[in-house]
Amino acid sequence: MHVVTSVRGRVREGPCPSPVSTRRRRAATTRRREPRRPSPPRITSTREAPMSLILTSPPAAEPLSLAELKAFLRVDGTEEDGLIGSVASAARAHLEAMTGRAFVTQGWRILRDAWPPTGLLALPLGPVQSLDAVTVTTAEGAVSVPTDRFRLDGTAVPPRLAWRVGEVPQPAPRLAGIALDVTAGFGPPEDVPAPLLQALRLLAAYWFENRSLVTVGHEVAVMPRMVQDLVAPFVARRVA
Repeated sequence: MHVVTSVRGRVREGPCPSPVSTRRRRAATTRRREPRRPSPPRITSTREAPMSLILTSPPAAEPLSLAELKAFLRVDGTEEDGLIGSVASAARAHLEAMTGRAFVTQGWRILRDAWPPTGLLALPLGPVQSLDAVTVTTAEGAVSVPTDRFRLDGTAVPPRLAWRVGEVPQPAPRLAGIALDVTAGFGPPEDVPAPLLQALRLLAAYWFENRSLVTVGHEVAVMPRMVQDLVAPFVARRVA
């Protein structure tokens, strides 16, 4: 079948386009008009990893000294020094758990059931200063694995541990057969980022001044909003 078309006064004769080819051209035009949008990365919390944490060496000092916190609270006497120190430690531990960050140098043991098949492991806390020991419980007993078989990226968020698949023994127990001993933390108190120190001051002061929980509406307020805003950039996330 032929059709006759007129283009700027000219008469052009040619075959009639098939419905199939017309649909294809329309589909191609539609695809060109709608550029593909990249899918955003899926973000999950590091706490989803099947690992347990045991504190092996607590901090030698708190990020904020008793004198610093008393000056912030405007407390002169010594009667409440014990309470202030306890509140400071509790606030620090709470913010560390909330962010997945160790504020000052401390030792931790990470327990895991099995090695990931990829040879890459995201650690549940950071920053990690060093990998101190790796112990795997096999059918023959506990085996110490040389730490030089691993590569540590301790400042990544979250920190990552890599190794060559097949170069580490497999655990025999189904639970907690792998133990990783690490030293974590930003360093001494003066190395803790200023926003985290300010969040620690505010939270410790809030808990000290509110000895009982404060009810707001139908919810119990246990943390000022400013504290959440200060620590938000430091909350560890993992891009899967």
